[in-house]
Amino acid sequence: MIKKYLVKIFFVFLMLAIAWALFLLGGGKVKEKSSQANVFQPAGDVRLPQSIDEEYFPIRDWSVDDPDVIARSAVVVNFDKENGKDRVLFQKNSKEVLPIASLTKVMTAMIALDNFSLDEKIKVSHDSVMTLGNKGGLIRGEELSVESLLYIMLIESSNDAAMALARDGRIPYNDFISFMNQKVVDLGLENTSFIDPAGLDPLNQSTAMEFAFLVKQALNYPLIWDIFKIKETEVFSTDNKFIHSIVNTNKLLGKISLFRGGKTGYTNEAGECMMTLADVSASFSNNFLITIVLGSQDREEETEKLINWARKAYLWQ
Repeated sequence: MIKKYLVKIFFVFLMLAIAWALFLLGGGKVKEKSSQANVFQPAGDVRLPQSIDEEYFPIRDWSVDDPDVIARSAVVVNFDKENGKDRVLFQKNSKEVLPIASLTKVMTAMIALDNFSLDEKIKVSHDSVMTLGNKGGLIRGEELSVESLLYIMLIESSNDAAMALARDGRIPYNDFISFMNQKVVDLGLENTSFIDPAGLDPLNQSTAMEFAFLVKQALNYPLIWDIFKIKETEVFSTDNKFIHSIVNTNKLLGKISLFRGGKTGYTNEAGECMMTLADVSASFSNNFLITIVLGSQDREEETEKLINWARKAYLWQ
């Protein structure tokens, strides 16, 4: 009798062992419906659900590597002016305080536009003409409109023109510089400061991130951007006695599609600096790429690289 029960028990254990072996051969896992469907796609075309809300764009395409940037500091910011939203697409040491050289002239232009009328006349002083640098070819005693000085300053990066705007107009020089720094305070920038209107002093400084924010504010001054996109032009003194043929220092004009211009800068302390604005694509209006490069050895090459990278490394709908 006992032998009969032992045989039955053995048979039960044998069935259990066979069932366990079959389970292991089948993979050893109970298949479940994945909650991560469509998150990881096979190699090939990137496929996105058609119902993704606009607020999630741009979407990073991680098949495109981050750019190799040699500049000491850089940032690329996507700014959608229509809804006021911005997003940092790339940054390198973007909060490091550095000299910004002639990028200073963006703020100089903003203060001039805040305080002068475009047709207001300014007589260029000897001190302004003697400012370091010979861009613009200003002549002592000649009279130019504020608008003409803005053209000379922003296109050819004339230090003389920057000084004439700040020193030779009806606003005292120290007050002009104070207005520049007060605007910094008004904008809530904590690491930006100005000593002169041309950017010659290394204490004209900012961070790539803060200057990108300043550029956003500069978009409220359309004349600045109208000037930035001009390759070359002629500017006349108010009596038409003197003609200034000026050429833009920005070598990227005409080289990059949908490019709205920008400002270059250089001093020994700052190295090569560049600020640019470009459209994301022809499909979007008022949707921009703001690029800041500080302490570069080749500002144009690195800026072009960053713009092209941003357009390729993100899906824009």
